[in-house]
Amino acid sequence: MIRTAMASLSLLCGLLLPGCGTTNLTDSWQSPKFQSKQLSDVLVVGVTPNKTNRILFEKSFANALQDKGITVTASYDVIGSATPTKDSVGAYLAKSNIRYVIVTQYGGKETTKEYVPESVRTYYTGPYYPSYGSYWNRNGNTTTMTREAYVSTKSKVILTTSIYDVKTGELMWVGRSSTFDPGSLTNGANDLAKSIVRSIK
Repeated sequence: MIRTAMASLSLLCGLLLPGCGTTNLTDSWQSPKFQSKQLSDVLVVGVTPNKTNRILFEKSFANALQDKGITVTASYDVIGSATPTKDSVGAYLAKSNIRYVIVTQYGGKETTKEYVPESVRTYYTGPYYPSYGSYWNRNGNTTTMTREAYVSTKSKVILTTSIYDVKTGELMWVGRSSTFDPGSLTNGANDLAKSIVRSIK
């Protein structure tokens, strides 16, 4: 049942999603029993102890789905400010008309490092941008700029989003997304929601 499925969810990371345009759905699976036209009366759940992050994520995700004509409820509005649990979510589902639950869980963080070699470039400044040296040399001069070698570090957050049928407890759809430079919950939630709607057949 849905309570059993909810029990396995881990807490979302403190900063879930990135800035606009950096959330990519990498892969997904869909049950043959499920079709896009069925997606309505949805409860969006963000399981994180950070109340502000939870509100931003759930509201933004819900707004993106509503723009597609889908009836959505954010768990914060019906469960309250306490961190969602299997019991609190299950209790609400038992007395509501919610048909599907969408939950996004933190799936880990990957860090990649890339070595960027030293770069040396020489620029001709010309007489129009004179330096003290070119004051004595009307033909202009050159400037050499050196950038030292460094290691570029990028972090990628993996998120798993699942859609469950409340009546049967079955998993209807699941997908993984990758996000870079976490920082903007609002834009990232919108991107993720729109990507999920596009992917459901």
